[in-house]
Amino acid sequence: MGRIPYLLCLILTFSTPFAANRLWTTVEGKTQLGELFEVEGDEVGIRIEEREYRFLINRFIPSDRQFIRDWSRILRCHRCSERLGNSPIKEAGPYKFHEQCFTCLVCNEGFQGGEKLKRDEWGGLVHSNHFHKAKVCDSCSKIISPRMLSTKQILKDGRINCLSCASDGVYDVKRMEEVRRRVWPTLSSLGISLPKGNVNIRVVAKQVIDKQALKINARGNLRGLTLTSYKIVSDGKFTRTTFDHDIFILHGMPHIECSSVLAHEYAHIWLNERFIEDIPAVVEGFCNLVSEATLFKEKGKLASIILENMKQSDNPVYGAGYRRMKQRLSVLGWPALLAEMKRKSKPPTLQ
Repeated sequence: MGRIPYLLCLILTFSTPFAANRLWTTVEGKTQLGELFEVEGDEVGIRIEEREYRFLINRFIPSDRQFIRDWSRILRCHRCSERLGNSPIKEAGPYKFHEQCFTCLVCNEGFQGGEKLKRDEWGGLVHSNHFHKAKVCDSCSKIISPRMLSTKQILKDGRINCLSCASDGVYDVKRMEEVRRRVWPTLSSLGISLPKGNVNIRVVAKQVIDKQALKINARGNLRGLTLTSYKIVSDGKFTRTTFDHDIFILHGMPHIECSSVLAHEYAHIWLNERFIEDIPAVVEGFCNLVSEATLFKEKGKLASIILENMKQSDNPVYGAGYRRMKQRLSVLGWPALLAEMKRKSKPPTLQ
């Protein structure tokens, strides 16, 4: 998967004036402490243990739904999320700001009428001619003020994460194992079986992925890479094939993005163990479909951003290929699509 591009579309956000945490109750009776931070259409954003999740509003009991309605009526600053009172208010499109909050993240000067500006999905604003000086989160595309950047946000390969993505980043194999366990129920539900061979997952810097990618002539801003080797063994009566898979995952990605990338790489393993061959757009498009399925299970705002970028990508392999395979999936469904892919298998034979 490539880097999430910077987007200009915005989501209307609010912030709660009440206690930091509220006990939320679903219609099934499940409870969870969380902070309300966003309402968009029929969905609500709730921050649970420093992670941001999205839920359908009708998932909650009537008193919670009423709380959401009352809460969302309060007019708030799109930048700081505090209540807008009688002080001067600035506007940018449908969004309103405190005068002191309506400032460029680079120069910290207020915006004047008629100026061109760029904005992200998270409420960040910057003068267009200052954007080249701004820092942008490598995962969620949040604009970061260079004045507020801390060393813990700078990864060892030079990438930069916002504080939220940095705190949720997957940096080691132990955390990656948590991601793997999170991914597999979804893959199994699609019909993607567990690998037959050994799988070694490595959490590495970008330079390592780029170097390994040269072995298969792969290029681009890769987030993950899978290398598969196999051996065909015969004793004269029976023939068997053994596999070894190395998955390289870019370190520091937040768990939602990491889940989608790992699912994509496991889809490659499924194809590789069946010696399924096709053009890159079909192969990568298929793997992105598997990645998409994991994102549907996630409830974070980042998952929605990644999904939207997949839909809008103009990459002829990852974008057009994904849309091509998604259309095929809509016709066939998962069981028939997997069967169709299996018919493209071209296993090698002993010479």
